[in-house]
Amino acid sequence: MKPSLKDLFDSNAKVIYLRRFRLQNANWSKTAQANDYDYTFSSLANSDYHFRMPVIIQSDGLPWKIGNLYLMGQLDTPALSNMKTLSARAIHLKYYLQYLEHSNQHFLDLPTQYQQRVPRKFKAFLQAVIEQHDFSSQYINNILSSVAHFYNYIQHQSFVSQSDIENKPFRERKVSIPIHNNVGIMRNISVITNDLKLRSSRKPLPSLGKLRDGGSLRPLSSEEQEIIFRAFDKNYASIELELMIRIALGTGARQQSVCTLSIACIKTALDYLEQNADSNYAVINTGYKYRTDSKGGRLNRLMFSRNLIDHLATYIDCERAEHRRQNINSFYANTDDNYVFLTRTGNPYLTAEREIIDRNRNNPKPVWNTEAPVMVPKNGQSLRNELKKFISKVQKFEPSLQNFSFHDLRATYGMNIVRNLRAKEYPDSKIFDHVRQRLNHRSLTTTEAYLKFDSEVKEFNDIQDTFGVTFDKSKYNV
Repeated sequence: MKPSLKDLFDSNAKVIYLRRFRLQNANWSKTAQANDYDYTFSSLANSDYHFRMPVIIQSDGLPWKIGNLYLMGQLDTPALSNMKTLSARAIHLKYYLQYLEHSNQHFLDLPTQYQQRVPRKFKAFLQAVIEQHDFSSQYINNILSSVAHFYNYIQHQSFVSQSDIENKPFRERKVSIPIHNNVGIMRNISVITNDLKLRSSRKPLPSLGKLRDGGSLRPLSSEEQEIIFRAFDKNYASIELELMIRIALGTGARQQSVCTLSIACIKTALDYLEQNADSNYAVINTGYKYRTDSKGGRLNRLMFSRNLIDHLATYIDCERAEHRRQNINSFYANTDDNYVFLTRTGNPYLTAEREIIDRNRNNPKPVWNTEAPVMVPKNGQSLRNELKKFISKVQKFEPSLQNFSFHDLRATYGMNIVRNLRAKEYPDSKIFDHVRQRLNHRSLTTTEAYLKFDSEVKEFNDIQDTFGVTFDKSKYNV
């Protein structure tokens, strides 16, 4: 069995998480008794609570001071998109600490000989790991990137003296890379990189039958989609899972947008459709300044059909949904600010950025449940668990249904557009525009992959069939 990266080190270093964390000042004052001091804490100006704060712990059970100083310093940096990013960096640095403990080295072991500096030796170690255990080079490069960022930050903030880090941990270099803008024009931009990175393809090609669109995605066939809808008729899925799947297949929305939809969004869309009887679609905006999340906070417009909005409005008003909103864990309580979908315990399937902000407000709305327990941010695991159980249940009766992820439904939506419009003899140029707009692609290459998908799969199958005819195994007794 393939080992995990942590199994390769003789180290018990780990990452733990604090439910709620806030940066504060410690104020010390001398008491009446000799050699005795008292202290109080005061909040830093504009310091918010941070939920699920990662802390790196050494093998001896003590916090890794320099690593945690780095993590705390990232809390107020504009480049930090969310706590998920910080958690990933913490895990990457934990691997580095495990290597340091395993090899009995210090992060400031930076001798004159360049190849003997500890970051370079860590890179060589990970290079061997890839060759021996087939780890993803892209993930290994993410770890090395976090290590480089760590060194750059502690130098910039003077967490270590210049004399301690006189020899550079790695070499930086400027490279020029080509990018495409929103209208497809290519230009070169200069970026600073370093020699810790391993040479690898930045975007490895997806395997046959998959599309690269924020991950390696498998579009579901028409037959598989029919199986799913038949399973809905048999109540194999909870109403929450059914509606979330219908949203993904009907709009191409990502999991984070589906899980963070607010009731207010649906009611606004319903009002629009009631005022515009001739319209069959309503737009729901996500990301940017809106209260439904999107990838990277980018503005995205999702097209909801009238039928889908009606189903969602009916669900919002049902007793089951209301009961979930009234659960003690539900921060927004029975208000339009709440999520459309909550678990049976009243928690969101995925915590929205708006809830993190609203929990830090000095003047929360009186109708919100401010007595809700301390938030433990949700990452969509409940949805993944529900989907896995649903698929397993369906496969007992429909074995032709293959396993799929929620994100695969986005690719399915895109391919449904391509196939439906081609059946109506739309030119590829028009199909390209529709797919790109509906899926909000930044890269033209990503959209092009949707248009090429069917022909590439067919070409591969034709070659395989031809090879099978040409090379008759029974004739050669193989």
